[in-house]
This record gives sequence, C-alpha cells and structure tokens, in this order.
Amino acid sequence: MQAVCYGVNPVGWATCRLLRRVWPGCLTSPLNGLRLRELPTPALPSDRWVRVRTLMAGICGSDLSLIAQKQPPDSLLQAFCALPSPLGHESLAVVEAVGPAVEKSWIGRRVCVEPTLCCEVRGIDPPCPRCQAGQFGACQNFAADGLGDAALPPATSIGYNWKTGGAFAEQFVAHVHQLVPVPDELPDELAVLTDPAACSLHAMLRLDLGDVRTVLVYGSGVLGLAAIASLRALGYPGRIDALDVHDYLDAHARALGADEVVRLPAGTAARFEDIARRTGGTVQRARFGNYMLSGGYDVVLDCVGTRRSIDESLRWTRSRGQMVLLATGHGRGADLTPVWFTELTVLGSYGRQIERLNGRRIGTYALVHEMMVSGKLDVRRLLTHTFRLSEYRRAFTVGLNKAEHEAVKVTFDFR
Repeated sequence: MQAVCYGVNPVGWATCRLLRRVWPGCLTSPLNGLRLRELPTPALPSDRWVRVRTLMAGICGSDLSLIAQKQPPDSLLQAFCALPSPLGHESLAVVEAVGPAVEKSWIGRRVCVEPTLCCEVRGIDPPCPRCQAGQFGACQNFAADGLGDAALPPATSIGYNWKTGGAFAEQFVAHVHQLVPVPDELPDELAVLTDPAACSLHAMLRLDLGDVRTVLVYGSGVLGLAAIASLRALGYPGRIDALDVHDYLDAHARALGADEVVRLPAGTAARFEDIARRTGGTVQRARFGNYMLSGGYDVVLDCVGTRRSIDESLRWTRSRGQMVLLATGHGRGADLTPVWFTELTVLGSYGRQIERLNGRRIGTYALVHEMMVSGKLDVRRLLTHTFRLSEYRRAFTVGLNKAEHEAVKVTFDFR
C-alpha cells in the first residue's frame, strides 16, 4: 500500500533548517524526512483491533507544524511520537477487516477513527484515572512503551505511531473502541471535518459560559472558525470577535457566527488601544515598551500558539476571565505575569473525551455528528482543497502557505 511517511533524519533536518528560507520546497522533500513509500498492509496488534481503508484524510495543523519545524528540538512532544510513521489522524474510513474479538457487522461501515491511543486502546488494565473518568485525551499512559496487549510504542495518537500507521495511507489499524460510526446523512466532505470540529467543540465545553458576554477568537484558521461555530451551536448568544490578518477568512468567520472581524495595526501600543476601545478597558504602559490592559474580554481563545499570541491573549483577558490555549504551539518565552496578577483561569485543551452535556455522557465525535446532522454545526465551508495522495508535496505546500492559496482545511481524497 502507499503511504506518506515522516521521520526525522538529524542531518537532513538540520540542513532544511538552514535552507528553508531560500528553498521552502526542502520542507516537503525527502531531505526533511517526508516521502511517499510503499509499505506492507499493517497487522492487527490484538484481537480487538480492525483494519480500515481510508476514504478521506485531513492535514492537521500539528502535521504542518512538524514538517515546518515549528517545534523546537527539545519539545516535550518528542516523548509522544514513534517515528518514522505514516502521518494522518483526521480520518474518514471504511472497516475492511476485524480481529476475532470484534463483531463482523463492523465490516463495510463508514467510520471516523478517534485517534487517541489511550489505556483502553493499548489494552492497559486497570486504566489510568483520567481514562476511567472518560478523559482519554488526557491519558497518563501516552508514553507507555509496550504495555498492554497491543504493545504499542509511545505516542498520543494514530499518525504518530509506526505500529498503527496513519490516515495518509491507503490502510491503517485501529482499536474497536476508536470507531465512531458516521450517520448515513453525513456526506464524506462534512464527515472528514469531524476531528477539527471536535477539538474546538471540546474546548468550548471546557469553558464556563455562565456569565460570559464577550469572546475574542485569536486566529481564524480551522480551530478558530470551528470554535466560533461551536459556540453558536451550543447556544452562546453573546459577542464574538474574530481576529486574524488574512482578509479571505473574514467571510468564513462571519458566516459561522462572528459578530465582528478584528484587524489590528502592527504596533504594540496601537493594538492595545484598539482592544481597550472595543472592550471598554484602559491601557497601562510599563517600562521598555511593555503594555498591560485593565479590562478586556471575558474569554480569549488562543488559536495560534505563538509567543505573541499567548502574550496578547493573556493581557487582553479581563481580571478573573478565562483564556484557552487551543493551538498546539509551545509559546516559549511568553510572559505569564497576567495569570497570577489578574487571577486568570487558563485552560488547556487537547483532543476529545466523553463529554457531559445536558445530563448526557457522549463522545465528542458522536456529539459533533449529532450537531452536524441537526444542522446546528455546519462547517463544510472549511474544506477548501483536496488532493490525491500522490500529490502530497503540493498538498503540504498549500497547507504551509494557506494565505497564498486562500486555504482553510486541506485533505487527501482516496475515493
């Protein structure tokens, strides 16, 4: 089978680090560890696993970050990857074969594979406290090496684990626990957006929206746009401002429920003054061109993950407000003074879990499907580009240069 694989070659990685500004194409080349390979069909790790055939697969921001070398060499995430491996964890697939402990009725069913390699998937018994609580996105055994009957190497999810493979391959393997049936009413082009929608919806469900009147979504990419849509799907009636620098995203943000698209000037002082004007706050200047805001938004969602976005998100959140780190950046060097000085609640959000909503317990993927079928959550406009797997270099080039191509979500189409 064909698969797009990634693995770090230290010499090639360092060479691309030096060349990427004069030769951007090096990032999508074999020199950077990215190549289309012919691989054997993956084996089932245990009796409760299945093999699936990929229909469509989304390129996630974390995939692009990996290839673009945005994570530093000492990133903590290195402890949770088993590379080289076929990439891809945003999937729509059909079950092709099942293990002896899995009902044969799964064969031929269209599924989204929830990619998290948690305790149940690994076959670890008893599961960790987080998995017991249904919070498998915060599993404490992602770094487990060979534990459980699946004997998986360390990794957080499918797509970063050589033993499972990933959705940028014609086939990969998954535990039956990871299979979420796709309703017949959902077209493939909407179902493939399940994972990014679920990540944003999960983050919104972590918020306490009880007295929230104003929200700033910092970054109108896939996560930010899906967060806007999720807030509206959950019935949030207050003001949502969407901040980004790319004009082509404005129509998407407004269509999904943003009240205003915010475009800020480049200068620090002017940026703070603009936010103060919008929120009724006041700007306070410290030494050496440092600024603080008294007042601000009730909630700020950081969907960018850079040092600047984290710094500004923390400072633009009102005292005792909520700031959510939804992006997967490391933000090295960010000033955390506002966290304690204004007693902020800072929430991290990663992946999905068993959600609690209106007295129900339901998986995030299944909840997204319900909302999609009902029409409450319609994010199909996010899918802007599709490519065949053989066009992987072009697909990643578009993903790495979204503004140039007016891209939002880029996917592979195997159909």
